[in-house]
Amino acid sequence: MKKIVYLLTATTIIAGALAGCSKAPKEAAPSEGETAAQNSQNPYLASEKPLKLKVHMGTKDSGVFKNDWPIFVKAAEMTNVTLEGTLPSTVADFSETFSIVMASGSLPDIMQALSKDFLQYGQEGAFLPLNDLIDKHAPHLKQFLQDNPDVRSAASDNDGNIWFIPFVADGEAEKGWFIRKDWLEKLGLEEPKTVDELHNVLTAFVNNDPNGNNKKDEVGFFHRNTSIGIEGLMALWNAYPDYRAFDGKVVFGPLEDDYGVAMENIAQWYKEGLIDKEIFTRGSKARDILLADNVGGLTHDFFASTGNYNEQLASKIPGFRFEPMLPPADVNGVVKEPSKRDRAKNYGWGISHSNPDPVATIKYFDFWFTEEGRRMANFGMEGDTYTMVDGKPIFTDKVLKSDKAPVDVIRETGAQSNFGFQQDYFYEEQWTLPLATEGIDLYKENNVFMDKYPILKFTNEEQKEIQKIFPKVETYIVETRQQWILGAKPVDHAAFVKELEKLGASRLVEINQAAYDRYMAEMKQ
Repeated sequence: MKKIVYLLTATTIIAGALAGCSKAPKEAAPSEGETAAQNSQNPYLASEKPLKLKVHMGTKDSGVFKNDWPIFVKAAEMTNVTLEGTLPSTVADFSETFSIVMASGSLPDIMQALSKDFLQYGQEGAFLPLNDLIDKHAPHLKQFLQDNPDVRSAASDNDGNIWFIPFVADGEAEKGWFIRKDWLEKLGLEEPKTVDELHNVLTAFVNNDPNGNNKKDEVGFFHRNTSIGIEGLMALWNAYPDYRAFDGKVVFGPLEDDYGVAMENIAQWYKEGLIDKEIFTRGSKARDILLADNVGGLTHDFFASTGNYNEQLASKIPGFRFEPMLPPADVNGVVKEPSKRDRAKNYGWGISHSNPDPVATIKYFDFWFTEEGRRMANFGMEGDTYTMVDGKPIFTDKVLKSDKAPVDVIRETGAQSNFGFQQDYFYEEQWTLPLATEGIDLYKENNVFMDKYPILKFTNEEQKEIQKIFPKVETYIVETRQQWILGAKPVDHAAFVKELEKLGASRLVEINQAAYDRYMAEMKQ
């Protein structure tokens, strides 16, 4: 289920603070910046005079915006627009910080936010609609949105008003199944192709001492994220934790009969010891700990990072082979992978109503969609984190041979921070080991990826209903699922559905169906 962050902002406070704010972009005088930029030899110039803009930007992945991030310093030289971050480095709760800023009514010139916040507060006057600005002053961005209607849809409201430029991911494959191939060989087992075969393999893993230490310490299935881990198993019984659309009909997984069947089987596997007994408590280091201790047998996780363990542990565990495999066919005989990368993420950056120069700002946004800007946003600084080889940006040893994860090194330049730009999967491909790349290719060649549930746009009324209903539904699902798996209570899906109905789950489906229908109609235009 797509996570919805609930903010504490008071609409009445914001509306009052923004009263009288015009939604119309404030055009710069064409006699200065516009004409000079057009005639300049610098194709990236966004403002004739040096312009400083304050930016509210920060996420858990990349941290808060730093004024000295090299790619933004370089971009300032090229565009004549300098960004100054407004968030202190100590910020941990970005949702709360956003709430405080919005409630104050005094907004930085550029704001990073979730799509739902842009759509809500944009219509209240907090942000500027970007359509005309893009059409007149952002040719690269305009072309990109024309070529990618799904991204344009994610960035706009139901009336077609574009409120922000999203972070756009690249690459299809996200997660896959990894299994100890060396354990399979030692026990004389074949790679499991069905749910029953997987059950037999996990049973052998936990009972037949494949690590050879004469202890019954092996863990069958494990995961570093409890919810995502359990969700990966669900698909084996054709169940899903979230919304899916099949032949135009939206379904909510927990309400479907298959969900109850999946829970019964997962609870049984847990009882048999085939699933990590500490899956609800071990935490984010589970993969590190269990693989390093030579006790973990199977997981469903990101290709690139999971594949790296083969290199990390090869010298510590003789014969260690933790390798990707195709998903076992589900109970209906279908081989499928439910995870798939979102293209347009549900966050990005937009222009606040008080921005002193919207034209220069949209030109600045446009810079990141030029070839040079996109390269910097993905790979960092030429000569430092990458060099050009045969027309391609190739990472230097600083990135590839660091003790840190490559993406963390790249982020020290400001690249791969979550602002409005289009990723280039080649950045990740370079530090993905051949083994993981082979796994990705295997999944792509077999066309196992399910269609992604799209990012939907809700009306203000629908959003208010979701915010009222969803927290109660989610809490009940998470708590009940854990009780079932741990054996604290028997699986009773009929009673479970009845309670979900009382909490309003069916109404959530209706809201999603209406939004999905609007999305499909928009894609056909």
